[in-house]
Amino acid sequence: MASLLLIDDHPLVEVALEAACLNAPIPLQLYAATDEAQARQLLQQHNIDLIVLDIGLPDSDGLELLRRLRARDPHCPVLIYSAQQSRHTLLSAVSFGAAGYVVKSQSMAQLLSAILAVLGGQQAFPPLPERIALPLTEKEQQIVALLVRGLSNLQIGEQLHISNKTVSTHKKNIMEKTGVHSVVELAELWKAQQ
Repeated sequence: MASLLLIDDHPLVEVALEAACLNAPIPLQLYAATDEAQARQLLQQHNIDLIVLDIGLPDSDGLELLRRLRARDPHCPVLIYSAQQSRHTLLSAVSFGAAGYVVKSQSMAQLLSAILAVLGGQQAFPPLPERIALPLTEKEQQIVALLVRGLSNLQIGEQLHISNKTVSTHKKNIMEKTGVHSVVELAELWKAQQ
């Protein structure tokens, strides 16, 4: 019997997955946690074969939780089950070591199929979403290209012959337009677009 740990704060997901597990071609035992603390407790108490993780948890950054789970036990695969379906999120999940990614708009049968694939040693990722052109001006694109190379605001200003304050303003606008919160996220998004 394979043991699954569902980490999701929506009770209906647990009910639906439990029902799907009853119809699985192999016996599946489902444990459920609504947050990271509960998940840690269940991971200590049970031998879990697969973690199904919603990265949209209210109390923690789901991608960071994915990274911590993979660091804690690199042999236990993690399947992402999320409403988020951006290219950036999918690529981040891959880079943090997810074994698969299922979007919540898909059917429970598709989630079960992905679970069985991952338990069978395969990966279960959807095709990558089409690239979305970043809504940046030419100057903003120049600044992003220099930021991801590791240049400081002062170095960028010197290279583009603009003030440090202007670089800061452009950087703030870039973050707002792209929805990222750090230069690291911006670098990941920029690389995904190239």
